Amino acid sequence: MKKFVMALAMVGLLAGPVLANQCPLLVKQVMDATAGKTDDASKKAVALATEAKALHDAGNHADAVKKSQEAAAAINLQLKMK
Repeated sequence: MKKFVMALAMVGLLAGPVLANQCPLLVKQVMDATAGKTDDASKKAVALATEAKALHDAGNHADAVKKSQEAAAAINLQLKMK
């Protein structure tokens, strides 16, 4: 059991930096796709992407990725994951 907990902790430590690098790229994709657009879906996507950036800045990378995916879904954008 102790080995399992240690292995799980190592996965968590290694996954954090990967997600940290992913967030800004996902937010940028949404922002680029909505640049110059004023329709309701684009406005919603921009608002969600802004929330994702705030989550990233606060260190909550997993939620930032989820929020970016939600923003992309609002405009039917397929995000390219790193």
